[in-house]
Amino acid sequence: MSIQTAASILAGALFGAALTASAVYFPAVITSQMYLQDFHMLKVFLVASASSALVVPTLSALGLASFAPRSPSTIQLFSPYDANIIGGFLLGAGMMISGACPGTVFPQVATGISSGFFTLAGAVLGGILWTGYGFKLKIAPSSAPAKMASSSPPTLQSQLKLSRTQALVAYEGVCLALVLFITFLGPQTSLPPTIPIVGGLLIGGTQASSLLLTTNPLGTSSSFEEAGHWFWYTWQALTGSDQLKAALKKPSTRSMTFVCGVMVGSWAFAQLATEYLLTGRTLDESSSISALNAFAGGCMMIFGARLAGGCTSGHGISGMATMGVASFVSVASMFAGGIGLAACLGQN
Repeated sequence: MSIQTAASILAGALFGAALTASAVYFPAVITSQMYLQDFHMLKVFLVASASSALVVPTLSALGLASFAPRSPSTIQLFSPYDANIIGGFLLGAGMMISGACPGTVFPQVATGISSGFFTLAGAVLGGILWTGYGFKLKIAPSSAPAKMASSSPPTLQSQLKLSRTQALVAYEGVCLALVLFITFLGPQTSLPPTIPIVGGLLIGGTQASSLLLTTNPLGTSSSFEEAGHWFWYTWQALTGSDQLKAALKKPSTRSMTFVCGVMVGSWAFAQLATEYLLTGRTLDESSSISALNAFAGGCMMIFGARLAGGCTSGHGISGMATMGVASFVSVASMFAGGIGLAACLGQN
């Protein structure tokens, strides 16, 4: 095992343990959020995103690690961000149906949640469909209009004429206000109120370990894109002409290695903290995600995440930490898609 592989597995394990500690991976937590019955998921997300937003500029100022905001994704239908919007809606709807997100499906599998296995299978299919056909929908930056092909993706500070520090302080303030509002005035949850705070801080903190160990920001949906590339690589290697086979290049396994670490870390934490997770497991007994819903939702959320250029961790924890407009648009669309679908389906 190479040092790079070991570092990626370790970074993934820390992220997986943090996800499990936050109890955000339970299907009932995710679906209850979309039904606006329980705001545990949103609190974890806000704390994780806000803490990551502090980690990123700190590491950058120290010269240890940095990464750019995510560029807008477009299919040139109605907006420079139309792929972020449509993909975000699909991602959120898939999360609502499956009770999972591209990152939490791995703790679900690692801890033995039955629907997680079907969600994972559907997510792999989503990656195959994306790499085989869906990627053609997106317009490459070089083919996009000049204002979209800029080397500097739009950020909140550039759009609002603020300094980076002003934008960061404003974002931290908004996140803190929302967490306080939800905690004291929102619906009560059966989970201890400290879990989303501690869990969110741990998740945000793993942004540092990911950047320092792998030089890559947090993100998991790219692992399914890699899985799709491997499917088509294998297919072409088995069925293609000799000329095609000779030209084939093996796809990357970087993201798949990371998510293997996520499952290891999640499993390990679950073994060491069974009592800690008992309340969440009891809560999740009320959640009944059918195999069909899990599979379909998994496929939908990965196709949507790749169309949007990122998922809850890639856009929400990493992209929003850079104040990238595309990430805010994607995350807003994700919640709109999930909550909108829940409203259409009625109360669970």
